[in-house]
Amino acid sequence: MGADPAGGDLSTPRPARDAGKNFQLNLFSPDDGHFEYSAVTTRGAQEKTFAELKGEFALDVVPTNHYGANSAWQQLCVLAHNLLRSFQLDTLATPKPRSRKRTYAYVLRSMRTLRFLLVVRAGRLSRIGNRQVLRLPQNPATETLYERVVHALAA
Repeated sequence: MGADPAGGDLSTPRPARDAGKNFQLNLFSPDDGHFEYSAVTTRGAQEKTFAELKGEFALDVVPTNHYGANSAWQQLCVLAHNLLRSFQLDTLATPKPRSRKRTYAYVLRSMRTLRFLLVVRAGRLSRIGNRQVLRLPQNPATETLYERVVHALAA
Protein backbone atom coordinates (compact mmCIF):
# COMPACT_ATOMS: atom_id res chain seq x y z
CA MET A 1 0.00 0.00 0.00
CA GLY A 2 2.32 2.74 1.16
CA ALA A 3 5.42 3.35 3.11
CA ASP A 4 5.51 4.26 6.74
CA PRO A 5 7.47 7.48 7.46
CA ALA A 6 9.49 5.48 9.99
CA GLY A 7 10.65 3.19 7.21
CA GLY A 8 8.22 0.28 7.61
CA ASP A 9 5.63 -0.99 5.20
CA LEU A 10 2.00 -0.18 6.11
CA SER A 11 0.70 -3.19 4.24
CA THR A 12 2.49 -5.70 6.48
CA PRO A 13 -0.08 -8.23 7.61
CA ARG A 14 -0.76 -8.41 11.33
CA PRO A 15 -0.65 -11.76 13.09
CA ALA A 16 -4.05 -13.37 13.54
CA ARG A 17 -5.48 -13.08 17.04
CA ASP A 18 -6.46 -16.27 18.79
CA ALA A 19 -10.12 -15.64 19.69
CA GLY A 20 -10.18 -18.50 22.19
CA LYS A 21 -7.73 -16.91 24.61
CA ASN A 22 -7.51 -13.55 26.32
CA PHE A 23 -5.29 -11.38 24.21
CA GLN A 24 -3.80 -8.01 25.08
CA LEU A 25 -1.13 -6.09 23.28
CA ASN A 26 1.96 -5.19 25.26
CA LEU A 27 2.10 -1.43 25.59
CA PHE A 28 5.25 -1.52 27.71
CA SER A 29 7.42 -4.04 29.43
CA PRO A 30 6.55 -3.94 33.16
CA ASP A 31 9.88 -5.47 34.17
CA ASP A 32 12.17 -3.11 32.28
CA GLY A 33 14.04 -2.19 35.49
CA HIS A 34 13.27 1.53 35.22
CA PHE A 35 9.71 1.91 36.46
CA GLU A 36 7.32 -0.02 38.62
CA TYR A 37 3.67 0.12 37.60
CA SER A 38 0.73 -0.55 39.86
CA ALA A 39 -2.96 0.28 40.08
CA VAL A 40 -5.07 0.68 43.18
CA THR A 41 -8.84 0.59 43.02
CA THR A 42 -10.97 1.38 46.02
CA ARG A 43 -14.62 1.77 46.81
CA GLY A 44 -14.75 4.91 48.85
CA ALA A 45 -16.97 5.81 51.75
CA GLN A 46 -18.70 8.36 49.54
CA GLU A 47 -20.67 5.58 47.84
CA LYS A 48 -22.73 5.13 50.98
CA THR A 49 -23.40 8.87 50.99
CA PHE A 50 -24.49 8.82 47.34
CA ALA A 51 -26.76 5.84 47.99
CA GLU A 52 -28.38 7.63 50.92
CA LEU A 53 -28.82 10.82 48.89
CA LYS A 54 -30.49 8.90 46.09
CA GLY A 55 -32.58 6.59 48.25
CA GLU A 56 -33.62 8.70 51.23
CA PHE A 57 -33.41 12.24 49.87
CA ALA A 58 -34.62 11.61 46.28
CA LEU A 59 -31.54 13.09 44.63
CA ASP A 60 -32.09 10.80 41.63
CA VAL A 61 -35.52 12.35 40.90
CA VAL A 62 -35.97 14.95 38.17
CA PRO A 63 -39.17 16.66 39.32
CA THR A 64 -39.70 19.18 36.50
CA ASN A 65 -38.68 20.02 32.96
CA HIS A 66 -36.96 23.22 34.08
CA TYR A 67 -33.22 23.27 34.63
CA GLY A 68 -33.35 25.88 37.39
CA ALA A 69 -36.02 24.04 39.36
CA ASN A 70 -34.13 20.74 39.08
CA SER A 71 -30.92 22.44 40.22
CA ALA A 72 -32.75 23.90 43.21
CA TRP A 73 -34.18 20.46 44.00
CA GLN A 74 -30.72 18.89 44.02
CA GLN A 75 -29.31 21.65 46.18
CA LEU A 76 -32.18 21.24 48.65
CA CYS A 77 -31.53 17.49 48.81
CA VAL A 78 -27.85 18.02 49.58
CA LEU A 79 -28.69 20.79 52.08
CA ALA A 80 -31.13 18.50 53.90
CA HIS A 81 -28.50 15.74 53.99
CA ASN A 82 -25.89 18.13 55.39
CA LEU A 83 -28.32 19.45 58.01
CA LEU A 84 -29.10 15.90 59.09
CA ARG A 85 -25.39 15.11 59.40
CA SER A 86 -24.80 18.30 61.37
CA PHE A 87 -27.75 17.46 63.64
CA GLN A 88 -26.27 14.03 64.30
CA LEU A 89 -22.80 15.40 65.01
CA ASP A 90 -24.32 17.82 67.52
CA THR A 91 -26.63 15.34 69.24
CA LEU A 92 -26.41 11.60 68.56
CA ALA A 93 -23.11 10.77 66.91
CA THR A 94 -20.68 8.72 68.93
CA PRO A 95 -16.94 8.61 68.14
CA LYS A 96 -15.53 5.40 66.76
CA PRO A 97 -12.01 4.21 66.08
CA ARG A 98 -10.79 4.78 62.54
CA SER A 99 -9.15 2.18 60.36
CA ARG A 100 -8.00 1.92 56.76
CA LYS A 101 -11.41 0.69 55.67
CA ARG A 102 -13.57 2.78 57.97
CA THR A 103 -12.62 6.41 57.61
CA TYR A 104 -15.60 8.04 59.30
CA ALA A 105 -14.74 9.37 62.75
CA TYR A 106 -18.32 9.06 64.08
CA VAL A 107 -21.14 6.56 63.88
CA LEU A 108 -23.70 8.31 61.67
CA ARG A 109 -27.12 6.83 61.12
CA SER A 110 -29.09 6.96 57.89
CA MET A 111 -32.18 9.12 57.41
CA ARG A 112 -34.37 6.05 57.53
CA THR A 113 -32.90 4.92 60.85
CA LEU A 114 -33.31 8.38 62.36
CA ARG A 115 -36.88 8.62 61.11
CA PHE A 116 -37.81 5.38 62.88
CA LEU A 117 -35.68 6.22 65.92
CA LEU A 118 -36.97 9.76 66.55
CA VAL A 119 -40.18 10.40 64.61
CA VAL A 120 -42.15 7.22 63.98
CA ARG A 121 -43.52 6.28 67.39
CA ALA A 122 -46.62 4.40 68.40
CA GLY A 123 -49.13 6.63 70.12
CA ARG A 124 -52.81 7.25 70.68
CA LEU A 125 -54.68 10.45 69.95
CA SER A 126 -57.29 10.90 72.66
CA ARG A 127 -59.65 13.65 73.72
CA ILE A 128 -59.18 14.87 77.27
CA GLY A 129 -61.26 17.80 78.51
CA ASN A 130 -62.29 18.95 75.03
CA ARG A 131 -58.62 18.90 73.87
CA GLN A 132 -56.85 16.39 71.70
CA VAL A 133 -53.80 14.91 73.39
CA LEU A 134 -51.19 12.62 71.90
CA ARG A 135 -50.36 9.91 74.39
CA LEU A 136 -47.17 7.95 73.97
CA PRO A 137 -46.39 4.74 75.83
CA GLN A 138 -43.80 4.91 78.59
CA ASN A 139 -40.47 3.77 77.27
CA PRO A 140 -37.35 4.58 79.33
CA ALA A 141 -34.98 4.12 76.39
CA THR A 142 -36.96 6.56 74.23
CA GLU A 143 -37.22 9.07 77.07
CA THR A 144 -33.45 8.89 77.60
CA LEU A 145 -32.84 9.38 73.87
CA TYR A 146 -35.14 12.43 73.69
CA GLU A 147 -33.56 13.93 76.83
CA ARG A 148 -30.11 13.44 75.32
CA VAL A 149 -31.13 15.23 72.12
CA VAL A 150 -32.81 18.10 74.00
CA HIS A 151 -29.79 18.49 76.32
CA ALA A 152 -27.36 18.51 73.37
CA LEU A 153 -29.43 21.08 71.47
CA ALA A 154 -29.73 23.31 74.55
CA ALA A 155 -25.95 23.35 75.10
